[in-house]
Amino acid sequence: MASPYYNASTSPPVVQGVLVNNNNNNNNNNKIYDHKHANHGIGAMETEISPHRNPLNPNNGGEDGGGDWIKGEAQPRRCNDVAFAILFYVHLGVMTWCAAVFGSRMYSEVAESAMNGGDGGGRERELGSGDTEYYGSETVETVSEWVAESGVMAWMVESAYNLISSVASFAANHSSSSSSENGGRALQEEEESNYGTTDIRDMMVLLVISTLIALVVSTMALSVLIRHAQFLIKFALLFNIAATALFAIGSLFLSPFAALMGTAMFVITVYYAYVVWGRIPFAACNLETATTAVKSNLGLAFFAYSSLFVMVGWSALWTVSFVSTMYVTCGCDGQAQCEKDPSEALAFFMLLSYYWTFYVISNVIHVTVAGTVGTWWFVPSEGSSCCSNGVRDSFVRSVTTSFGSICFGSLLVAILEASKQMIKNLRESEDGGGVLLCLAECLLACLQDIMEYFNKWAFVFVGLYGYTFVESGKNVLNLFKTRGWTTIITDTLANSVLRMLSAAVGLITGLVALAIAQIQGMVFGDELGASAAAFFIGFVVGTVLTSTLMTLVSSAVNTVIVCYAEAPREFQENHPKLAEDMRTTWRQFWPSEFYY
Repeated sequence: MASPYYNASTSPPVVQGVLVNNNNNNNNNNKIYDHKHANHGIGAMETEISPHRNPLNPNNGGEDGGGDWIKGEAQPRRCNDVAFAILFYVHLGVMTWCAAVFGSRMYSEVAESAMNGGDGGGRERELGSGDTEYYGSETVETVSEWVAESGVMAWMVESAYNLISSVASFAANHSSSSSSENGGRALQEEEESNYGTTDIRDMMVLLVISTLIALVVSTMALSVLIRHAQFLIKFALLFNIAATALFAIGSLFLSPFAALMGTAMFVITVYYAYVVWGRIPFAACNLETATTAVKSNLGLAFFAYSSLFVMVGWSALWTVSFVSTMYVTCGCDGQAQCEKDPSEALAFFMLLSYYWTFYVISNVIHVTVAGTVGTWWFVPSEGSSCCSNGVRDSFVRSVTTSFGSICFGSLLVAILEASKQMIKNLRESEDGGGVLLCLAECLLACLQDIMEYFNKWAFVFVGLYGYTFVESGKNVLNLFKTRGWTTIITDTLANSVLRMLSAAVGLITGLVALAIAQIQGMVFGDELGASAAAFFIGFVVGTVLTSTLMTLVSSAVNTVIVCYAEAPREFQENHPKLAEDMRTTWRQFWPSEFYY
């Protein structure tokens, strides 16, 4: 174990550089440890106590899964899994280089083609027999075969290519017609006629108003979660039953197979609600505790919302890099005529790059939440304000010493995701593919779900104690094995409520945006289009922002489960009201697994 780094003879837990009251020491006087120690500030807790009886399971060493366990301890200040962090930065450098070099080349060729007017013809490729073959497949259509057809990434590719082509064409046309004032006026009048009554300023106003409303309402939703957690969980279950019932009734008018599926979904939903109904108080306690921790450290929302802009920026960079790289490697010209098909290996690398960075950004926030909730759990004074030390220190650790561990775990999931996407595209390109491809896709999807579930808990230990990714995984398995909580951690009731609230806030924001558009006379196309566009803008903004905030609560729920398994006594000392509710719930519904 790591040596203690405080000026005391005993070994109390330490969280974020603040001494936690030592339960093993009868002397409750506060002691100050050495802040200049090399290990200062790493992890959420350090303890030198030996393995002892599990307070939550009296059957230590018995057949019910009890046993000796050791609380997690803060790790020395060091960068974990450095190789994966270096690899991640190298891959970002490669993607940036591709976007800069290949993107500029693609832009110049498209601009030159637009300036010359384009010949509109295809390119011919010489064959070995002396004949020629017309090969004029467009870049967008060819490349899109290697991404999700009619999916988000295909849309990104097409949008990026169209954007580059439009900008280049506009630059060329503007250059060639700059000497003609009348031509410029004609072009301006044509553009204004194309826009019609659409005003981009109206759209920006709706975006700003929708954002402000979503931020206010979603923050208010946290208070509603704290006060009415049980009611919301029950309402979510009953809503799911009602929704599946309507679907089952509607499916009766479609086909016998649809009716069978609708009825089966309704029966399964009712049975699920019956089985988990007894878990509602437990889920409500976890949800209430997690929401309280997030609300006490609302500065987490800044990092969560900032991650949205980072993801948008990464998506733009990746799209330009992806399209331009395929453009160059496929031998395409300014008219989007290509000589070669895209390379499967290159397409896989590009997909891997996108998913890897996406998961890294998401998991940085998850690890930050885990460290912050750990600080709030053990040392409320250091984690109970908007910009608390717990929030800042946790984020710094997640992007420095723990960043390699985040890259490691994220890479594993990204490999599975990219592989699944490649097999899916291969199966679709073969008009359904074979049974083996279908089974392979299902297998990879299952492995991805398992890995994501494992990562969710492993990253909690990364955020709490600063373990490496492998060490965190071992601690997760050991923790829940010795606790006997294997069946309890599968609880998904809290997440169903968070999704429902996100949709509700999105609906509210959409209706407000629609009302503003009607009152101010904002028109986006015809009358029906105006209503749909205004509502869609508000709904999307509200749902995305609220989902981002609720993701913090979801991560906090996972951390609360781990912290309560490790330190129920500290929870009782620092948050007695919440701890009393949690203990009462556990004793009522799982008395055999609760001994504290």
